[in-house]
Amino acid sequence: MLPVVLALLLIAALRLSLLLRQRAALRPQDQPYAMDLVTQRVVQQLWQQGWPLLLIVATPLIGGTAIWLFALLIAGALWELPPKAYKPFGLDAKHGMNRMTVVTFVREQAIKLALFAALALPAAFLSLELLSRTDKKAWLTIWAIGWGGWAGLRWLQPRWIAPLFDQVEPLPAGELRSRLEALLTRSGVRDQRLYLQKASARSAQANAQVSGSARAPRIVLGDTLIGMLRPDEIEAVVAHELGHIQRGHLRLQLFMIGAASFLMVMIAAALTGGIVEPVARLAIAWALLPSLWLFALPLVNYWYRRFEFEADESAARKASGAALARALRHLTANNRNAPIADRWYERVYHTHPATSERLDRLDRAGT
Repeated sequence: MLPVVLALLLIAALRLSLLLRQRAALRPQDQPYAMDLVTQRVVQQLWQQGWPLLLIVATPLIGGTAIWLFALLIAGALWELPPKAYKPFGLDAKHGMNRMTVVTFVREQAIKLALFAALALPAAFLSLELLSRTDKKAWLTIWAIGWGGWAGLRWLQPRWIAPLFDQVEPLPAGELRSRLEALLTRSGVRDQRLYLQKASARSAQANAQVSGSARAPRIVLGDTLIGMLRPDEIEAVVAHELGHIQRGHLRLQLFMIGAASFLMVMIAAALTGGIVEPVARLAIAWALLPSLWLFALPLVNYWYRRFEFEADESAARKASGAALARALRHLTANNRNAPIADRWYERVYHTHPATSERLDRLDRAGT
């Protein structure tokens, strides 16, 4: 048990030090939402670390069947609900960003829990069976099951899972759709799937997303984004999202997450090696993974930030770098993101570079 406790204490200390660095880099009078968001994120992660600690204390009471393991996995998911609820109804509501109702939140969490349970039940039986055999490849197989499940959900998400949570419909015909279709045609996209998401029912923040393949991307624009940006700025945002697919970022992400998660599973297996009871070992190892992920974040997010720069370059070539720069300024202001960040906090936590750095690169590319 001692290695697990020491690892959790180290992770907590690292998170708190990064929190203090980022808060020192921000000016509260200019960025109150960004300040509170940093605190909320780290507090949520510290709360998450409480679950493996609780399991360690309760280890003598944990039974030896797969149903026990399944029950502990579900309990761990329920443990994370309080900080998840605080984000929209505490932090976002305080700053006027939340538009989600309590009924919607409860419905969405119930759907997520049902989906998780449907995956966790067979995984619990199979993982316990593998570990009980003392097979040397048990943890490799357990990792493969988890990674395969995650990859499968990503494949299903755009068409089958996302509609369970958001109202999505084809982008209405008109000048904007014609402009975006022309962009996609210039980019060599054959199957053009443009959608409008009613994001305003959830939040005041604006965003766009893309999934699928280079020749058949699924591009989803939030109504908040369309209502805020000019047509040339929306075109630049779509060109940026399309750049992620055409440069192979989604495929690279799949294998990058697979490699990083493999290392985290192996570390969790090593840390829990002294726990004899298979159910307790598997439950604690699973609960440890979100905390151990902190060690993978610097490398994973380094590549994510590189992907963003590359997608910006694609947008500048296929649309307009100046329009993308304006869109970034509008989005940063509307979403109340911090335009700057402490370099160590950014290296660990940020999937996107600071807006100021992205603007500098776009300005240099335009000269």
